Amino acid sequence: MEFEDSFTAKMVSEMRGEAGPDAYAVVLGRVRDRLSREFAADQLTNAGPKVTAQATRVTREALQRYNHEALNQSMPRIMIPEEQFVQMILADLLGMGPIDTLLKDENIEDIAINGPNEVMVYREGGWEEVDIQFESTTRLLEILNRGIAFSNRKANMVTPIADAVLPGKERISVVTYPIANPHPTAVIRIPRAKNINLEDMIRPDEHASDKQVEATVTDYESLLEGEMEGMLSPKAAKYLHAAVVAGLNIVAVGPTGSGKTTLLMALGRKIPKGQRILIIEETPEIELYPDTAKPNNVLYLRTRPASTEGLEAVEQEELVKLALRQRPDALTLGEARGAEVFDLLNALITGHKNGLTSLHAYGVEELFRRVYMMLAQSERGRFLDPFRAANLVASTLHIAVSLELVGRTRQVRTVGELTGKVDQRGTSYEPEMKAIFQRAGTRGKLEGPLEDSVHTAMFKQAGIRESIFTVMPL
Repeated sequence: MEFEDSFTAKMVSEMRGEAGPDAYAVVLGRVRDRLSREFAADQLTNAGPKVTAQATRVTREALQRYNHEALNQSMPRIMIPEEQFVQMILADLLGMGPIDTLLKDENIEDIAINGPNEVMVYREGGWEEVDIQFESTTRLLEILNRGIAFSNRKANMVTPIADAVLPGKERISVVTYPIANPHPTAVIRIPRAKNINLEDMIRPDEHASDKQVEATVTDYESLLEGEMEGMLSPKAAKYLHAAVVAGLNIVAVGPTGSGKTTLLMALGRKIPKGQRILIIEETPEIELYPDTAKPNNVLYLRTRPASTEGLEAVEQEELVKLALRQRPDALTLGEARGAEVFDLLNALITGHKNGLTSLHAYGVEELFRRVYMMLAQSERGRFLDPFRAANLVASTLHIAVSLELVGRTRQVRTVGELTGKVDQRGTSYEPEMKAIFQRAGTRGKLEGPLEDSVHTAMFKQAGIRESIFTVMPL
């Protein structure tokens, strides 16, 4: 590995001042060559105590030798403390390189590696980018596979999904080409709260006071020209924007070509930047940040059909389960088609926010019927009776938006809220829903809000102005 490819080596360069980058590269190369002669490749990948002890001795000898040569040749020596230098070399050769440094940071709860050009960490209640990059996808995959070798796992094109436990007991989920873009990507969950007790849970979050953020929603009224409206009215657009900021779960329903995917993409772009977003699609259509090369903590997952070469299919159901291990703040399922609905609903009911999905139906009235049919395709969901299925949907989804095609015009017909209750009609059950915005006639205006939101608490918690989600007196 060249010096420029190692973050830890760059850090060394900054610390030793005038020594320059070549010193670290020379010592690293000597240690690598020596260990390669003494141990097989699989021994280095799964470095045990014997390999680690020998690598430590070889590194000390190489450092002392280099400094002796530098002194005789009047060159700058490596002035980093020996123990620290040894740890840096071991991280590059036997560990996970710069990732090892993050694992030791007690303020970091999660690490998200979004391809070779972006590493995000979750600390003090939010995601932030750290200055770590890797030479290539190949180099990053090598480092990740070195880490998961401890669990006898390996990620590659044939087995693109690998879940494992690192030597320090951190859980890691790796996914690579052709399933993920960017690739390879990984989320490492660090068990910082493993010793927490009831008393700790009573104490307030020490960061709560400095994380208060005032929610801002665009003034959509100023965008309207004349009396003509587009798919949405300004008030409905403001309401949906606020719903995304508040973390409500939204489902778009409508026939093919009515604009469901377009609406999901527009809503997804309103999720506050910095949150970790996972998007699952069969055909890549949704792109949240088209004008930047960085993923911005967004991971795109796509299904894969079975191949004639014997590769197994990767279905949406499997990707939803994978997504939950990738530490999502927001989860988008481009179009719900079948068994994956059960896992999606169960993920959202456990507290995941900003669930965005769509399904093929001709109005909010058909929403539950379609979901119930898809639940029947799931091994576990098919055992749900209508009441329990209706209760699952009512407790999970917050907003349903129905779209329609009128001629060649796309428009939103209804924006409804699921109240969390279940309606019984004879022997049938359905989630209770009420219209917040409703279009008057085929080409009429989208009127509303018609009623106060039943999700007032979530809106208020997000700092949304009351006038956006309630009917204000004239």
